[in-house]
Amino acid sequence: MHHVDIVRIPCRSPGDTSGLEDLLASGRLVAQDIVAVIGKTEGNGGVNDYTREYATAMLAACLGRALELSPAQVERRVAFVMSGGTEGVLSPHFTVFTRRPAGDRAPGAGPRMTLGVAFTRDFLPEEIGRRAQIDETARAVHRAMDDAGIAGVQDLHFVQIKCPLLTAAKIGQARARGHEPVTADTYASMAFSRGASALGVALATGEA
Repeated sequence: MHHVDIVRIPCRSPGDTSGLEDLLASGRLVAQDIVAVIGKTEGNGGVNDYTREYATAMLAACLGRALELSPAQVERRVAFVMSGGTEGVLSPHFTVFTRRPAGDRAPGAGPRMTLGVAFTRDFLPEEIGRRAQIDETARAVHRAMDDAGIAGVQDLHFVQIKCPLLTAAKIGQARARGHEPVTADTYASMAFSRGASALGVALATGEA
């Protein structure tokens, strides 16, 4: 049994980790307990939105200092889901998810909130938006359920996925090996990837 906490941290820019650093310094957050971060940056949300990678790199470096790990090691440990675009009433922020053993606290009556994290393998460019991505995503959902201690899909209520997209370089790599990607439109590849991810969740839950 776990104790789960969710903390929303406003940020001034994609690279602003000061709010996270302050909460770590105060003890409000413990770096070892952080399992996922979902961020909303003020990028354009397109294929060329560098703010997603920049924010991930800055967060991984921040947690790496606290955990005495390299940023690459942090990214294998913590799920970072960055989304660009804060149009309208949205404001840039990071949402940090922590999980720690519940200890000797008596469980409350009925189901309680829990969360699990899993990572897929890296996809080949020609696998994005196709059956390989669907099947691997379904397997990752089951691993995340096991990580959370969720025994049945009836207790699974939300799945958050960060999926890859195609770039001109990835398309070129696939064609150089004699494989054609699902699309040559890098922007359209985002839709194909999201669709495959959604179908993977549906496959894992028995909805498809």
